[in-house]
Amino acid sequence: MSPVTDPTHSGKRWRFVIAVAFVVLFGAGLRTLYVLTAQAEPPIYGDGVQYMAYAWNLLHHGVFSCSIPGSTEVAPDGYRGPGYPLFLAAALTSGRDDVGKALGYIYAGQVVLGTATVLLTIALARLWLGRCAGILAGLLIACWPHLISFCGVVMSETLFGFLLVLGIWLLALGVRRAAGWLLALSGLVLGAAYLVNPIVLFFPIAAALVVMRRWNWRAGALLAVCFAIAPFAWNLRDANLPLQYGASRRAMENFVQGSMPLYMRAFNSRWVNADAKRIVDAATSETVIMFDDPRAGLVDVLGRIRQQPLTYLSWYLLDKPWQLWAWPIIIGSGDIYYSPTQHSPFARIFLLKCMKSAIEWMNPAIFALALLTAGGVLVRAGRRTQMPFPAIVIVLFVIYVTAIHMVFQSEPRYSIPYRPFEVLLALAGATEVIRRFLMRGQRASPTHSHQQTDD
Repeated sequence: MSPVTDPTHSGKRWRFVIAVAFVVLFGAGLRTLYVLTAQAEPPIYGDGVQYMAYAWNLLHHGVFSCSIPGSTEVAPDGYRGPGYPLFLAAALTSGRDDVGKALGYIYAGQVVLGTATVLLTIALARLWLGRCAGILAGLLIACWPHLISFCGVVMSETLFGFLLVLGIWLLALGVRRAAGWLLALSGLVLGAAYLVNPIVLFFPIAAALVVMRRWNWRAGALLAVCFAIAPFAWNLRDANLPLQYGASRRAMENFVQGSMPLYMRAFNSRWVNADAKRIVDAATSETVIMFDDPRAGLVDVLGRIRQQPLTYLSWYLLDKPWQLWAWPIIIGSGDIYYSPTQHSPFARIFLLKCMKSAIEWMNPAIFALALLTAGGVLVRAGRRTQMPFPAIVIVLFVIYVTAIHMVFQSEPRYSIPYRPFEVLLALAGATEVIRRFLMRGQRASPTHSHQQTDD
């Protein structure tokens, strides 16, 4: 009997579809509950103020600028990418410049994007780990508190995470089906992700090299070229901007700030603690030097590192990787919240409070399993063992973003868009451990039975 007509196969497929629908609707329900009940005060906070300024100036002046709305001079800049401000501008247009209505559209849009990320995580897991692992991965992403809370703030993480998962799913699907048009679409989506956060810049190029090796050079080149459209166009626009108004300014700031072990924790208390203010002021001074003379600025940073080599070695190789994947947000309100938040369902509803505590408790184990899986994939790839393409590309991505944040700033807020990939690696590791345990039990069972017969 063929799989198409096999009732057992059909039944399993329908059970899987029903389970997927339940997980996705559950994720949508949690996100909707959060944005309807939690109250961020103020609703536009921190970096969100800049993002809204970009959106407002884009709509009212036709200029991409973070100048405060109402300023007499609106100077163009490229400090941030245009992806999220365009999303906000669409919401402002729909709300007819009523910020209250616009916030409703923003949160609703982010609920949709967050829910779609749950579905895409299941789809990506299905290409590699199978149905059961796909459902479990989707359930974890549906319940992950940071991914829920960030649907209710004016920050780019939800949009960025959606584009990353969509782009990598299209990439894996394109290689599996040998479909060049899917690779082209993946490149375009990853280009859109670059416009949200340029940190993704070099990953599609590395992925294209892997595609060239696994498939052919034309497919890899198609991915790279389609991705390069967005960065090329945006950097062409930025080419005539002064250094202090371009994206390089943000990169220099992040590099200097990320080189100071105490900077992140000092930032929140800089107005109430003199020592914290000194640390922030020192970072500002080094950044100014970096602007004026990048070589002199780099010499200053390296000179500081040479004074305490062991401290900085530990900071870069141990503390920063863990700080990226840890739990409580540092620059922000803390725990899972960026903005100060009241009436959070995670604080009011007992079951959600337990769910949050359970995932927080599991977080170090998820990190350790993901780390071990990444190492295992690299070892097997080094031995030229044939590995599933999704495994290779996800490991490549997780290593890439971790390495980038080791050089620049590193804190748990930045890992929110990357959590689906960490969860997939952790589940792959757990699946492999269970498989080996069962195989060992099966090998031991006949011997045990034989001994019982002899007795």
